[in-house]
Amino acid sequence: MPDAPQHGIRNALRPVYRALVSESLRARLRPLAYPADTAFRTVLWRAAHGAVAAGPFTGLKLAPRPFLPHLLGTYERELHATIDALCTRHWKRVINVGGGNGYYIAGLGRRIPRAELLVFELTAEAREVIAATMHRNGLADRMTILGAADATNFAAALGDGSDTLVVIDVEGVEIELTDPARVPGLRRATLLVETHDVLRPGCKDAVVAHLSATHVVHAIPTQARTLEDFPRALAPWLMRLAPTRCVEAVQEWRGGPQEWLLLEPR
Repeated sequence: MPDAPQHGIRNALRPVYRALVSESLRARLRPLAYPADTAFRTVLWRAAHGAVAAGPFTGLKLAPRPFLPHLLGTYERELHATIDALCTRHWKRVINVGGGNGYYIAGLGRRIPRAELLVFELTAEAREVIAATMHRNGLADRMTILGAADATNFAAALGDGSDTLVVIDVEGVEIELTDPARVPGLRRATLLVETHDVLRPGCKDAVVAHLSATHVVHAIPTQARTLEDFPRALAPWLMRLAPTRCVEAVQEWRGGPQEWLLLEPR
């Protein structure tokens, strides 16, 4: 298994590589640079039929070459019970701040069929992937995709916050975006916030300080991943033949302990 420092270096260099090399060229280079990894991914993609294999978003159709924990359905498994519980409630609107590849907004959209869906995402490339994912899953007619969130446009999207579920993952900017003095609608919204003390020390405490007067706060810590997290039914023979790769496939390489906060209005 690659060690965490190697992954840290690779993750730090990845934005530079993506900025300098087009996605079409990267797609042609990957099989040459990582033949064993490409074969392993191809096996998993075909076994899963291009859809999430397990977890709360089982069946969600993904764009090609997804993050493997997304495809396997093990991504952020610490939140699975929380997500299942949230999806049983009525929501008028679901807002995802930091949409990535659309995993959360599309997954929640399938589970909450009558909600309006809105996502903020910084990069144009990621917004294109989100749009394609929404189209694959028949959600495009309920979807609004916006650029980077700030206090002004987030407040406008949130309105008074009633009957609204907000999922936030913005690499430390959650400090600014969870301030009800800037975004008043937060006081009535339910939030699931990924905190990033590994990037901005004191991040979790800042979010709690902003919202503890108006919300009940539940902290959910990260947990280690093992071979037991790999969805056995997907490809049981892989677990016997390539257990190390299967363990790697469920890793999320976060760089340190993190916590999510579920914040529910009092």
